[in-house]
Amino acid sequence: MDLTSLLGYILVGLLFGWVSSTLVEWVWYRGRRRRLDLSAVSSAARVSQPLPEGPPAQTYGAPPGPAADATAKAGRRRGRKDAQPGQDLSNRPDNLTAVYGIGGLYERRLYQVGIFTWDQLSRADAESLQQITRALPGSDTRAWTEQARELAQANNRIGAVYDGPLPEDLTRIAGVDQVFEDALYAAGIFTYRQLAERTPDELARIIPAHLAGEELDFVSWIVQADSLRDEYYTDEPPIL
Repeated sequence: MDLTSLLGYILVGLLFGWVSSTLVEWVWYRGRRRRLDLSAVSSAARVSQPLPEGPPAQTYGAPPGPAADATAKAGRRRGRKDAQPGQDLSNRPDNLTAVYGIGGLYERRLYQVGIFTWDQLSRADAESLQQITRALPGSDTRAWTEQARELAQANNRIGAVYDGPLPEDLTRIAGVDQVFEDALYAAGIFTYRQLAERTPDELARIIPAHLAGEELDFVSWIVQADSLRDEYYTDEPPIL
């Protein structure tokens, strides 16, 4: 192989390497832009949609003080005062995990101090929410109240309150998703005990076939609820 041919091969190799690296960088850049765009869309959707995924389970922290309970009670009083005619003020809790940053554990602790609805959550101060949920120091509890206010407005729940039994996470039952839990809550079923006391025919009327989209095993729901009754809050220390 003469020198000219060798130089030709070297030049072709360098050109090929440059083209390849440029193509890889372009593909990576487009992929990164797409991920950023999707992230922005997801952030907006978390505020506008009522049922986003909650965060992973959180660690325990220090129990809240009396100020947190006083804030929650004040929120309930203000909620009743601000109720407007024509709004959806049915006596039911809201899905607080719809607020980005609040998972099932935080929701349960908020329920324990009487914060059941988005409107009540929007009226609590950030410091009290930190104490009530025992959230990690980096948790943006101020953003929770802003999201809760937007959810209450979007779902016509301004001024909504709830004074029934402590709601339990019915989605722990196999076959019950968030949509079905909402339907059960709307029917006045908030606890495992209440669910266990219903019949399959009653549940079929609450969740008709057109909503389920398939045949559901309501007998299994009742059996599971009976095994879970009175256990949901037993592992939580009391919040004073």
